[in-house]
Amino acid sequence: MATSRRQFLKNSALAGAAATISRKHAWAFPAVSTTISPALSTFKYSEIQLLEGPFREQFDRNHDLFLNLNDDALLKPFRQRTGMAAPGPDMGGWYDNDADFNPPDQFHAFIPGHSFGQYLSGLARAYAVTGSKPTQEKVHRLVRAFAETAEPSGKFYVDYHLPAYTYDKTSCGLIDAHEFAQCPDALDVHWRATQAALPYLPEKALSRAEQRARPHKSVADTWDETYTLPENFFLAYQRSGNSRYRDLAVRFIEQDYFGPLAEGMNVLPGEHAYSHVNAFSSAMQSYLVLGDEKYLRAARNGLQFVHEQSYATGGWGPDEAFVEPGKGLLDTSLGTTHASFETPCGAYGHFKITRYLLRVTRDSRYGDSMERVLYNTIAGATPILADGTSFYYSDYNHEAHKAHYRDKWPCCSGTFPQLTADYGISSYYKSDDGLYVNLFVPSRVSWSQNNTQCTLTQRTEYPRQSTTQFDFALARPETFTVYLRIPAWAGPKTTLAVNGTRISDAIEPGKFLPLKRAWKDRDRIELEFDIPLRLEAIDDQDRENVALMRGPLALFAVGEISQRIERKQLLAATAVGRSSEDWTVQTDGGVLTLRPFSAIMSERYRLYNRVTA
Repeated sequence: MATSRRQFLKNSALAGAAATISRKHAWAFPAVSTTISPALSTFKYSEIQLLEGPFREQFDRNHDLFLNLNDDALLKPFRQRTGMAAPGPDMGGWYDNDADFNPPDQFHAFIPGHSFGQYLSGLARAYAVTGSKPTQEKVHRLVRAFAETAEPSGKFYVDYHLPAYTYDKTSCGLIDAHEFAQCPDALDVHWRATQAALPYLPEKALSRAEQRARPHKSVADTWDETYTLPENFFLAYQRSGNSRYRDLAVRFIEQDYFGPLAEGMNVLPGEHAYSHVNAFSSAMQSYLVLGDEKYLRAARNGLQFVHEQSYATGGWGPDEAFVEPGKGLLDTSLGTTHASFETPCGAYGHFKITRYLLRVTRDSRYGDSMERVLYNTIAGATPILADGTSFYYSDYNHEAHKAHYRDKWPCCSGTFPQLTADYGISSYYKSDDGLYVNLFVPSRVSWSQNNTQCTLTQRTEYPRQSTTQFDFALARPETFTVYLRIPAWAGPKTTLAVNGTRISDAIEPGKFLPLKRAWKDRDRIELEFDIPLRLEAIDDQDRENVALMRGPLALFAVGEISQRIERKQLLAATAVGRSSEDWTVQTDGGVLTLRPFSAIMSERYRLYNRVTA
């Protein structure tokens, strides 16, 4: 298998160019802009600060954990597989370089070094957020040490199960090290790492079915994810200006996936869920760089198909696969699996695609989708422990519980630090005429509007409480527009005030509300949501199995669960009090307690409850 791939690359013009390029000339190109400029742009990581609250705690915890990981342990699989001295401890779990991987029973040493690039990326983004010099220094050290293992023959990838999977993550880490941690040699190292991986990649993106049809030594060899490569190849092209990356990105666009999606055909059923949602971001980069709207349609339609088979939490992909719609299979999953949603990975992929689509379309529904996943899935993830014990699956089974994943350092340990570093840039966006507020989290954003320095501080306990307050600090008065996302679920009593005066502007749920003013220092916006209770059915085939929703928040039943609950009883749920996140429902069998996912610890819980009329 590897020989035929190397032969293909040897005969290709691209491989010839790759073999002859000189390191010292690798970046003799200017960085390039995309063909399509999104209507909204992201802020720099340093321009947004999370304030005290659960999301800042998640970010700080992940930053501290990965900053203090042993450098030699992180580098050990790369050094071992390239024949170098490899001091330091083993990381354990998926990360180790060993021969005892034997699926489905033994996943130790599944993908040696697989998440190194994601840990590097998370640290680079954390440096951009905090300005922590020790973090920047660690990123630079890791890049320099990794460079010694990135030799052209690609020893690391010999008999490696998932070369595209690990290369893609390494690619992301090196791009981010350059972009966010100002690592001077990261792009040169990236090209060397690319040369090392190319002989072990196929001639095009392969679906998992195509991989199964080809000769392979292990079933794991059929799980590679070449269809996710274009996003980072296009980003490498933009950062470096090297057109060879653009060529590689085009080569790995999976037309058999994006083509049908662009035409409105749902080709998701049976596919691996997270990686195929992650591929939507490759579609968006294809659209931005190539300018072909087919890829925008593919991403929009694909995410819509995901929404149509999501749980009330926003999570999707039971047993890491999409189900066939119209057959009640999401409902069936509640009794057959505890692996309901691959949470840090799925949330990371979900945030990426909703950011892309929100920036291009300015459609607030993508913000609604993002916040549902934020509060109901990743907000309840338990912390990664120092030994790599990680939260992986959210469980929506009828008899659900939170549990750590069985193996250390799985894939979700890589996406978690990236995601928490991205909370800030997911919350606000810039437009030519002002600022878009997307997420209601305690935070502060600073920017220059028409050469006026502006700061907006958001104070909130949303969605636990219904109010959100925004305070301005401006160097001088400035006219611009603040766009506030009004969620589609918002009730008719939602109100808005500026400096204590109620605003009569029509508040339309499911839209961004524009507030154009001559803003001045100490101005204040107060937004109070009417947050109704509602019921959401598991799917169209079973309308009697429902989750209780309060705004974006799913409420999970805990403790003794009555066998008979009426719709009107659930909809009459009442909050226990300001100091508690619990809600109670009076049923014929007694009092039922419900609480959000983030407040659930070791107790058993249930998302869906069967109701009578």
